[in-house]
Amino acid sequence: MFERLRQSLALRLALQYALIFACVTAVLFSVLYWQLAEALESREREAVERRAETLAIAYEIGGVPTLRAELGRESSPEVRSHFVRVVGPGGETLFASVPPDWIETQVQRMPLPEGWGVTALREIRTVRVPQNAARDYAIASRPLPDGSLMQVGRSADSRAVLLAPVRRAFAGIGTGALVVSVAVGTLLAWRATRPLRAVSQTARRIVETGDLGARVPGPEGSGELAVLVRQINTLLEKNSAHVRVLRDTLDNLAHDLRTPLTRLRGTAELAIQDGGDPAEARDALADCINESDRVLHLLETLLDISAAEAGALKLDRDPLDVRTVVERAADLYREVAEVKGIAVAMEQPEAPVEASADAIRLGQAVNNLVDNALKYTPAGGRVKLTVRRDAGTVELTVSDTGPGIPVAEREAVFRRLYRGDSSRSQRGLGLGLSLVKAIVEAHGGTVTVGDAAEGGARFVVRLPA
Repeated sequence: MFERLRQSLALRLALQYALIFACVTAVLFSVLYWQLAEALESREREAVERRAETLAIAYEIGGVPTLRAELGRESSPEVRSHFVRVVGPGGETLFASVPPDWIETQVQRMPLPEGWGVTALREIRTVRVPQNAARDYAIASRPLPDGSLMQVGRSADSRAVLLAPVRRAFAGIGTGALVVSVAVGTLLAWRATRPLRAVSQTARRIVETGDLGARVPGPEGSGELAVLVRQINTLLEKNSAHVRVLRDTLDNLAHDLRTPLTRLRGTAELAIQDGGDPAEARDALADCINESDRVLHLLETLLDISAAEAGALKLDRDPLDVRTVVERAADLYREVAEVKGIAVAMEQPEAPVEASADAIRLGQAVNNLVDNALKYTPAGGRVKLTVRRDAGTVELTVSDTGPGIPVAEREAVFRRLYRGDSSRSQRGLGLGLSLVKAIVEAHGGTVTVGDAAEGGARFVVRLPA
């Protein structure tokens, strides 16, 4: 428990803020204390200097008698607390008026002449003006015309009377305020860091239970912690979606590989049977090669998609007329279209439509779109390829008159190995549109799908011009 409390972020924050509060308060008090002490000292010094000026004038008028008479007329306790002394040019004391509390009496034992056998006690009385307590004593000196020096002093007692209680009050109140600030600061910091503890608990739950659906219960509002919690939940949602896609991909991959590998194994077993027909064996080996090529093509396509999504797909980009890529795709699939009774039309401007692209990779993407359109367009239908320049981009459109793609599946069709309900009966790997999306995005473009004017699907590729 103590170790957990010691590691608590809330307690550490509270202690740090309390330390800052204590330091700032101590500095403020020191400044105020110094200013108060300076003000008191200045006031005492000015009062003593005015007193010294008055007594100096009295001494100049009539000497020591006038000075004594001046002091005799002033009988207030404040005046009687002044120390007054006149020192002659030779250092002798011409006059002195010392308050009783300034006189220090020392008792000394003095031996008497030899033979008396006893000692006597004597008192030595000295004026006590501590040199190490300048703030407690205000001293002023005035030179006199006859070469003498007038000295006037007064016990200020500002530390004992005023400043000492201020220090005690600050120590008591400051200690109480520090304790309260630590307690309140810990409570507020504990409440403020609640979202962070929720993040930690959610992460621990995901690690311990594998529950990818766990989310952080976050505060409402637009504060930093609320934004952080929402971003973490978004990250968890995306990771969960990626994991689901990965699982679906592995399931689909296992399903799609099982059939060709099973067929490959069966064909190979048939080819190696003893006494078999050599012609049948050759046909079986040819089937093995075809199935091997299909599996290799599947794996190579998956590697290309992964490389493109990771930004590692190598592109030999050069200025390319996109019209040429579209014409090559149309020529490549024209015979297939004629066999199925599908018309292939092109619509493109007479002027070149250039984009910085890899001719082979972009042709691969366009070929997949045309192949996909021909695959799902019934006999007597039409596939249309359009190229145009639009607002600084090159727009390439492939539309068909097939059944189209339901709205609910339009995002899913670009996932790896996804096969919609309408495509289960068609031969394919389920990677064509995933590869198109990966190649287009590797070029810095986008690909979307919607409804064509004739009712089929309409794929739109936009590339930077």
